[in-house]
Amino acid sequence: MSKKVCFIINPISGTGKWKGIEESIKKYLDPTFSTLIFYSEYAGHAIELANDAAQTCDAVIAVGGDGMMNEVARGIISTKALLGIVPTGSGNALARHLEIPLTHKGAIECINKMNYRKIDSATMNDEDFFAVCGTGFDAEVANKFAESSKRGFFTYVSLAITNYFSYKPAEYNITVDGKTITEKAFLISVANSSQYGNNAHIAPQASTRDGVLDVCILKPFPLFISPVLAFRLFGWSLNRSPYMKTLKGRSIAISNADKKTPLCIHYDGEPAGTAPEMQVEIAPRTLRVIAPQE
Repeated sequence: MSKKVCFIINPISGTGKWKGIEESIKKYLDPTFSTLIFYSEYAGHAIELANDAAQTCDAVIAVGGDGMMNEVARGIISTKALLGIVPTGSGNALARHLEIPLTHKGAIECINKMNYRKIDSATMNDEDFFAVCGTGFDAEVANKFAESSKRGFFTYVSLAITNYFSYKPAEYNITVDGKTITEKAFLISVANSSQYGNNAHIAPQASTRDGVLDVCILKPFPLFISPVLAFRLFGWSLNRSPYMKTLKGRSIAISNADKKTPLCIHYDGEPAGTAPEMQVEIAPRTLRVIAPQE
């Protein structure tokens, strides 16, 4: 029986890498597949499109970055449809973690094979995410990045450098599976997959299939240590830095120690405003994602 595949495209994704995708679909997609193509028009639209498509399609494909992947995955998570990804964003965190090719041709040829993995998902304050959520410096930069008219890796790095000098680390209460610690932190990331995107591995040992989340607590550090931390971030070894503490758990709660200051938060690279606290829960093996065989 022919497979039915729906592509949902974000026309403002990343640096325009989505352009030409319809021609690539015609050229590289298995000709026996029947195809639907939609373009998202506003924030949250892809969730609606994906949920509708999942009722009749074998696979629903997100063409875009991490935000687009998040919306499409949220739309199909309670259905039998497979998630496919054609990564065209700035970071492509989950696609890189799953080793999905970053080219139109490679990603579509991966979809043709229909090999999939069951992976964990998670919720942060009842919102689904699939790669990383967090609070602190990375959330502040995510907000600045979302407001920027320019996209791409170097824009993100520029914003990180600029905001480092004005950012003040905070003290947090962190509860992991019922055990609470108080730590001063530069940032706290709760990771289902290993990276933010662009091969920046905040949680090198994280797995999307182990049923737990990695809670990565980066302690305040002097400026002269920054190059070493950057080297470790892109070299799969940040977890071995004396400035990094990693905990593992299924249920995580994070709040400011003063219990008054709201948290600036993000998930899957997208800013999520502020909240009094973060409540994060793992949901094991709840999403089926088309990816190369392990």
